[in-house]
Amino acid sequence: MKIVRDYMMRSMNSVSSDDLVEDAIRNMYKSELSVLPVVNDQNKFIGTIYSNNILKNIIPEQFGFIESHRIFYEVNQAVENLDDIRDERVEKYMSKATDVVNENEDMNKIADIMLNNKESLLFVVNNGGYLRGYISRADLLHFLLDEAKKN
Repeated sequence: MKIVRDYMMRSMNSVSSDDLVEDAIRNMYKSELSVLPVVNDQNKFIGTIYSNNILKNIIPEQFGFIESHRIFYEVNQAVENLDDIRDERVEKYMSKATDVVNENEDMNKIADIMLNNKESLLFVVNNGGYLRGYISRADLLHFLLDEAKKN
């Protein structure tokens, strides 16, 4: 049986609920991820901060489609709105109800979660709830390729 620990990525950035939104954005940019795990001071997983959660709070029109003739106004307004919230705490924008997986889970279960819930990335914890890394769809494909080679 192949388990998550065999395929997960172990190095990653995280933020705490007390970190600033600006710090979370900079960490997202550096790590090239649009979602980061939020951990407490002992590295215990407590939630996630998604770029979409921040964007929904700074784009004045309905999140998503912006009409082309309004783009300049919308971008300027988003910049002003981001300036207003960048010193706020991550806790205000984080999601606490987030799916995580245990490092000892069977990879077949991960495939089911990722494909049925449309998750592209899941954070991995140990039995104590401490963050250990993440597993992505690329990791899932690697697992599936290994399985195909058996046949």
